[in-house]
Amino acid sequence: MDWLTFISLVIDSVAWPFALVATIILLRKELVEAIGRVQSIKHNETQIEFSNRIHEASREAEISLPETATPDTKTFARRIKLAELSPRGAILESWLDVETALEEMGSRYGISAEYIKRSSIHRLQVQLGDYNSLGKGAFNLLQRLKETRNEAVHLTDKEVKTDAAKEYISMANRMVTLLDEA
Repeated sequence: MDWLTFISLVIDSVAWPFALVATIILLRKELVEAIGRVQSIKHNETQIEFSNRIHEASREAEISLPETATPDTKTFARRIKLAELSPRGAILESWLDVETALEEMGSRYGISAEYIKRSSIHRLQVQLGDYNSLGKGAFNLLQRLKETRNEAVHLTDKEVKTDAAKEYISMANRMVTLLDEA
């Protein structure tokens, strides 16, 4: 085999992998956006759902959170109306209520608002663990609410449905009540 044949064979065997890597690098932003829009993947008997975060959190709320009294009807009605106009905005507003309740609860236990804002839910759980004020399920739900809020705000190419926003508002309201009572 002469050196021209050798170079030709090397180029032939490297061309497709190189083209694939170059395509991925050049189109990585578009690929990430496309993957973000995927709602589910199914292969044979395995199916993965990506769009059920709020529904999973709602089921978790049923288990973790006690039923609360009637929500502040004026605020709750305003949030529901906002969900019909802007589901993302309603989720953000509801999360701000949760954040405020967290800060108020923290101040009752001597934890600064700044610490609460910059801490993860897990660190907050460890910090409040001595007081046993919230159950583990409530912290898990709090984490899901935070993740859902982050998705709603940062993944703008994903559609947020009105019903999902209303469900989020209800869970956030229950969480606020629980935090106020803790």
